[in-house]
Amino acid sequence: MLERGYHYPPHLRQESYLDTLSRADLLEIVQQLLATEYPQQRLIRRQVGEYLETLQRLKDERAWRQAEMERLNGELAWRVDELANLGTERERLAALVIDSHAELENCRSRIAVLENECATLRATLTDLRGSASWKVTAPLRRFSSAVKALRTPGD
Repeated sequence: MLERGYHYPPHLRQESYLDTLSRADLLEIVQQLLATEYPQQRLIRRQVGEYLETLQRLKDERAWRQAEMERLNGELAWRVDELANLGTERERLAALVIDSHAELENCRSRIAVLENECATLRATLTDLRGSASWKVTAPLRRFSSAVKALRTPGD
């Protein structure tokens, strides 16, 4: 029946006792033998189950990490585009600042020219008012202003 070297309970006589057992009893004995003789195989089966669970967990984690990497790569691409746009905007604003500085210098130069022209005109006006002809024609200008005021009664 079974090979030699298997351990049977000492009170049992192997040859006659096994013949009298029912199928359920034989199955129980075989299961006990397997439990005592092959614990390493049971351990291996348990380990295989644990390894399969670990493998599935690692596959799930890898899938999650892959999805996370894709999300982060998308965000990185968006940020690179945003950085490029900001660089372009910075260059545009820098050019605008340079143009504004040039325009400011032109305005300052124009102001200096106009102030110089204004000073020249004031000096000319002062010279004109100080001239003899201005002083001689002053009564005539006042009379002319009075006549103009009489002609336009609405003002």
